[in-house]
Amino acid sequence: MSFKDYFQFNKKERNGILLLSFILLLTIIYYNIMYLFTDKQKTDFSEFDNLIPETEDVIKKQQTDSLFVFNPNTLSDKGWIMLGLSEKQISIFRNYQSSGIIFYSSEDLSKCYAISDDFINRVADFIIFPQRKEKKEKVKIKKSDEKSAEQLQIIDLNSADSILLISINGVGPFYSKQILEYREKLGGFISYTQFSEIWGLEKLDIKNFKNQTKIDTTFIKKININSATFDQLYSHPYINYNQSKAIINYRLQHGQFIDIKDIQNIVLIDSDLFRKIAPYLKLYDSRKIR
Repeated sequence: MSFKDYFQFNKKERNGILLLSFILLLTIIYYNIMYLFTDKQKTDFSEFDNLIPETEDVIKKQQTDSLFVFNPNTLSDKGWIMLGLSEKQISIFRNYQSSGIIFYSSEDLSKCYAISDDFINRVADFIIFPQRKEKKEKVKIKKSDEKSAEQLQIIDLNSADSILLISINGVGPFYSKQILEYREKLGGFISYTQFSEIWGLEKLDIKNFKNQTKIDTTFIKKININSATFDQLYSHPYINYNQSKAIINYRLQHGQFIDIKDIQNIVLIDSDLFRKIAPYLKLYDSRKIR
């Protein structure tokens, strides 16, 4: 068979090739003009737009739930990261802080340009600032009077004994006893609002009380949630029977807590309770260095 024989077709074969070619041509034409015969449908994004506010609310709630009470002067880098700062912002903040700056208010904190106003507004309710230490100044009086009067002593409420507490104007033996007993149960005070929780102090003049006192949170005694017994947890005013039991059971089932925030995995520990008890919790006991 010669090479030409492969390119020779009979009449029936030629008709089949022509028909196939015609069908292919029609198919090509159809796919090029079919868009002219179809209706353009617009995608409805209204449902998606309605979901945007809900998504934003969820994000805001998650951001709020991640907050905890903190002192910006002592917070660790890990703590700042948990609050949402980047490593670059933390580096700038540390450089600013290294100059000896102490933050006594939100205005002081906003002077560091690594901390935005939006950030401060978001965490404002969770910041604990130390009180400014007032220097004792002697008040000069007439030369004829040999005695000099000193300013009222500012007394720290987390370390003062009963004698010092009684020396505060407006605080007698009864108030002093109530304050000491509640301080022992709490582990220390972090805010003046906690004094409204003490039975019998309804008539205490809080404004006058504040002018004579301060709250040093470095004296707070914390509970180790990885080793605390049921009784130790239950003895704290903010943790009830069921919550104490739930913490113990969770620890038995899941092992030790890796982060204080992990306690929020317990159903009975909501975000409001967590913010109250977080300053009183720790993961391990400090070891004495020999």
